[in-house]
Amino acid sequence: MALYIVGTPIGNLKDITKRAEETLSSVDLIACEDTRRTAILLNALGVKKPLVSYYKQKEKEGAEKITELLLQGKNVALVSDAGMPVISDPGAELVRKARECGVKIETVPGPTAVTTAAALAGLDEGFVFIGFLPEKTADKKRKIAPFAHSPLPLVFYAGPHDVQKLLSFLFAELGDRKAYLAKELTKIHENLIEVSLQDELPEEARGEYVVLVEGEKETASPFLALSPEEHLAKVLAEGADKKTAIKRVAAERGVPKDEIYKLTLKK
Repeated sequence: MALYIVGTPIGNLKDITKRAEETLSSVDLIACEDTRRTAILLNALGVKKPLVSYYKQKEKEGAEKITELLLQGKNVALVSDAGMPVISDPGAELVRKARECGVKIETVPGPTAVTTAAALAGLDEGFVFIGFLPEKTADKKRKIAPFAHSPLPLVFYAGPHDVQKLLSFLFAELGDRKAYLAKELTKIHENLIEVSLQDELPEEARGEYVVLVEGEKETASPFLALSPEEHLAKVLAEGADKKTAIKRVAAERGVPKDEIYKLTLKK
């Protein structure tokens, strides 16, 4: 028995690897997000295998069911609609459950949108991958807060109906920054658009987007002339939570986080 995490094309079906094709042909069944989408790929490959639906909304239940099949001796391939499973797609719950049960796990790497977009944009200094943001504004803020002052580019995923809202949200949280919008990756209309976060989309949104936002430019903090206590108070007053504020103040002052943390214990 084995669970195979199989990367599939993000657009162009010719990007399937030989090993991925061999794996999909050899397993007993395939766990996938959307059986209709996966059927298109399998038909192109001439592969016929039983499909088991495994999607985000029922990920825990699906993991239980598929793990039972693995423990019965089945070999299972896990795929997402496009790209690498687990990376902003379902799969993490199943991988954890299978590992807990002693199931052999193998990866069969394939294309993924984040590295494809980073290459297209010419990012060579590294980046912070965040992926899809949560639905609620408060949850969005919590997710990006630790990275708001990162000098590295931030990378997000967004659907066509969400990309403009994402840009507006990021403008409100990060200020105006340059961003690249990569869309239709590996397809005939693949494109990279350079915008500012405050801009309106220059064209109708279509397809899935990878949004690459430049990191915060290195500038001296305006609070460095203050005492550490005053500096921390200013950052907290801007709306940062305590953990984020401690990390930011420590980084800006070039001191250990413990030193700033001690300030929060004083009455």
